Amino acid sequence: MSRFIRLSATVFSALIFLAASLSAQTDKKNIAPPQKGDNYLTLQWFGWTYHPGGGAVKMVKYYPLKLDPKAYFVINPGIEAKYDYQLSKRFFLRGSGAYYKDCAYVNAFFVHAAIHYRVIKLGRHSFNAGVGPLLSLREDWHQFDTYKDYDFYGKRVWRGWQYRFWPVGVELEYIFQINTRWDFQYSVAPGYPGFIVSSIGFRYKL
Repeated sequence: MSRFIRLSATVFSALIFLAASLSAQTDKKNIAPPQKGDNYLTLQWFGWTYHPGGGAVKMVKYYPLKLDPKAYFVINPGIEAKYDYQLSKRFFLRGSGAYYKDCAYVNAFFVHAAIHYRVIKLGRHSFNAGVGPLLSLREDWHQFDTYKDYDFYGKRVWRGWQYRFWPVGVELEYIFQINTRWDFQYSVAPGYPGFIVSSIGFRYKL
């Protein structure tokens, strides 16, 4: 497990360092806010999960990348891609998808479509929130002896995959404009009270 912890710390530190380095070389006066018709492509490292109440008690022993005995924090290595289309200065449409290893280190996916609104903009810093339908899938946890039908997926199983569809999924996000093309991006998807997942990466203006 320690190698994954080191990898996570290395990835996080490298992304922060790269964002800071690019920012230092940029003329702030030349950075314009997003305009109608702009297109963006995002690639993020996915990521880690926070369980506000700790991980499922009878399943924690199956979490190989937990960072504490009760699995409040778990690393979920994977990748997430996003495409944004700017509708106006404040609104944009987003389609996204991710492949990752979930808390029990089985394959998991999700796809999400949403409309986002820029809530706050302070210079090169902005915060936005998005809502829209989300479909989540993972390899069936019934393969683990202690697993029960927890509320999150319940009895929804199809050909070895657990699944769930939410008409409204939520994403919160911080964006830092590095230069005219590149943004640093940190995203949070709250599945409260069960979990909160995070991803970090860069957005590129096409």
